[in-house]
Amino acid sequence: MKKLLLGLIAICLLTVNLNSQEGFKGRPITSNVWMQSGYTLHGGEIMIGLGPIAFGVTENVQLETNLLLFFLQFYNASAKVSIFKEKENALAVGATYLHFDLGSLIDLGDNNLTFDAIQPFITYTTSINDKFKVHAGATYSYFSGDAEIEDAKASSNVTGTSVSAGLEYSISNKTKILGDCAYDITFKGIRPGAAVLFGWETFRLKLGLGYYSMDKDDFVLPVIDLWWRFSL
Repeated sequence: MKKLLLGLIAICLLTVNLNSQEGFKGRPITSNVWMQSGYTLHGGEIMIGLGPIAFGVTENVQLETNLLLFFLQFYNASAKVSIFKEKENALAVGATYLHFDLGSLIDLGDNNLTFDAIQPFITYTTSINDKFKVHAGATYSYFSGDAEIEDAKASSNVTGTSVSAGLEYSISNKTKILGDCAYDITFKGIRPGAAVLFGWETFRLKLGLGYYSMDKDDFVLPVIDLWWRFSL
């Protein structure tokens, strides 16, 4: 695991000068605090984080996975397609697939604990002015498997059918303030969050805080993400 992460960091450092450009100019964000935006990566762009990896197959098609979740037996893959992508407005649709197998982590004997989730989504982004964007999205979640759906809610990596909205404010070409809120219809939970996003030539750093309230469970979630985004 450690060698894999160090290898990913080394690749990013070696490619730091490949078609890099400063800040967010010409490179809209593909996700807000947690929710997706209406934009995809440009064709040939790569995003490598400490877990998430995404690739712009074409100007309108993006593929993504989170390698860190594989070590937790959350096998996952996501595809996102731009319906249209303009400077002021963008609309995208996509789908995420998750497979969880607890029996691969611990010995459950004859009891198996697995579930699969298929999550199609739609997301839209529009610009209010040069500095302010609004995001809106919806996700439908279909669960199947040996585990009851309630068994999935212990993980923040799993969400149900939900609607979400977000705000994005650009302080400068290198700094953004983000906020979004989602209501999970399946698990009857609400998840607001806020973060500050910093962007340099290739490196991105997101720091913030979120809150998750679901039934009788309430907990605070730190938002700490770092990744590199560059073109080949």
